[in-house]
Formats: sequence, structure tokens, C-alpha cells
Amino acid sequence: MKTFLVVSLKVFLAIALGVIVIHVWPVAIVPLFVGLVLMLVLGMLFVAGLVTAGAVGAGVVAGLLAAAAVLLAVLSPIWIPLAVILGIIWLAKKPGGSRPRPAATA
Repeated sequence: MKTFLVVSLKVFLAIALGVIVIHVWPVAIVPLFVGLVLMLVLGMLFVAGLVTAGAVGAGVVAGLLAAAAVLLAVLSPIWIPLAVILGIIWLAKKPGGSRPRPAATA
């Protein structure tokens, strides 16, 4: 008899819970749907921000590379002959270097 009452109580609770869920479902689905739409909009804004930041960063990098190329072109009458002179000096220098070696101490 006791088992029958426990099983009956479980069945009654399951039915009551089902009725509550069916009656509360329209009220519970609205916040879930609003939250889903809000998360979708926030995700789209986040992706748009990432794309914007990437575009701005790419533009800045392209501008800096263009400025470096212009600077190299403007200063080429100075650095090209300097590089040639330094290259000749490097080729003519002894491989061991010209510094005297320290005397070995016993």
C-alpha cells in the first residue's frame, strides 16, 4: 500500500508539473526569445566591431608601409652610397679583427 501511494504521488507530481509547464510556457518563452534576439544582435555588433578594427588596422599598416617606402626613396641618395662604402670596408677588413689580443697570464 505504501508503494502504491509513493508511485501515485510521483505520477501526480509529474502531471502537475506538466500542466504547470504547459500553462507557463508562453510566459517563459518570451524572455528566452528576447534573450536569444539580444544575444544575436550583440554578436553581430561584436563581429562588426572586429571587422571595423581590422579594416582600420590594415589601413594604418598600409599607410605606414607607404610612408616607409617614401622615406627610403627620398633618402636613397644618402643611404645607398653609405651602404656601398660600409660594404667595401666590411670586405676589406681582416676576419680576425684589428684589436690586439690580451696577453695570457700564467
